Amino acid sequence: MRVLLQVHPDLSQEFLNDEVFPHLAHEDIGFEVLPHFLPASRDKLPEGEFVLVIGGDGTFLAGAMVAVQLGIPIIGVEMGHLGFLCQQPIEKLPEVLDCIRNERYETELRHILECTIVKDGVPARTHIAVNDVVVGKSEITQLVVVTVSIDGEVLANFKADGIIVASATGSTAYSLSAGGPLLEPTMESMVITPICAHTLYAKPYVVDGARTIGLRVEKETPDTFMSMDGRKIGQLVPGDTVSVTLHKPPLKVARLALPRFFSVLREKFGWGFEFKRENG
Repeated sequence: MRVLLQVHPDLSQEFLNDEVFPHLAHEDIGFEVLPHFLPASRDKLPEGEFVLVIGGDGTFLAGAMVAVQLGIPIIGVEMGHLGFLCQQPIEKLPEVLDCIRNERYETELRHILECTIVKDGVPARTHIAVNDVVVGKSEITQLVVVTVSIDGEVLANFKADGIIVASATGSTAYSLSAGGPLLEPTMESMVITPICAHTLYAKPYVVDGARTIGLRVEKETPDTFMSMDGRKIGQLVPGDTVSVTLHKPPLKVARLALPRFFSVLREKFGWGFEFKRENG
C-alpha cells in the first residue's frame, strides 16, 4: 500500500522522523509527502491509494484536493483543537494506520463544491472547494451588491460584506461564524449565507444539491473577489457571475468507528457540560 501524506507546514522533519515515519514502516506502508501547494493539473499529481492528513482542518483541505481528483479516500489526524475535519488525535496514529492497512474503516461521501467564474458570458476555469465559495470584499468601509439566483431565477439582491455558499461539510466553517445553520456533513445540500447584510430579510438559505447557485456582482466595489476555502482566487467586476454546483464525484472521507458527527459537536462546542457540572 502507498499513502500520500499531507502534513502541516509547521511540523518539523524531526517530528516526522520520530513520530510518523516509524509507524508507517511498521505497517509496511509506502508513502510520499505532498507539498502544501499542489499543481492544479490532475496529470501532475502523484499516485497513491490513500491520503493521510496530519495537522488541522486547513491541512485537510489541501489534502482533499488531491483525494477528490484521484478518487481515493482521505483521513485526518488532528494536531490542533477546534477542527471538525481531522477527528483522530495524533496519539491514535498507529491505530489509524492499522485500520487503513487492513481496510477497517467506513467511507463517507462528502458533496463538495465546484464553481466557475463567468466573465462577459464566457466561463473561465472551474475550481473545487471542500468548505465554501465566497464573493466578498476586503475594504471594510465598502459593501458589495450581489444578486443571488437559483437555477437562473433571482432569489434576492444583497448589499453585504459578502455571500458565502457552503457545502454541508463547510457548514461548520465560515458559514457558521456568519450565522449559518449546521448541517450533517453527508447531506447533498448547499447553504447560502449573507455576511453582515444591510437588510432585514437576509437569512441563511439551504438549497437542494441538484441546484445551481449564481452570484452576480452588481456594483463597482474596490477589491471585490472570490475565494474558496479561504484562498483568494480572483478579482470580480460588475457583471461577473460565480456559478456554484456540487462537484461530481464526491469526496471520500474515511471514518473509524468513532467519533460520530454529533459527539464531535458536543465536544467542540461544550454542549451539555454546564448541566453535568451543576448535577455532578
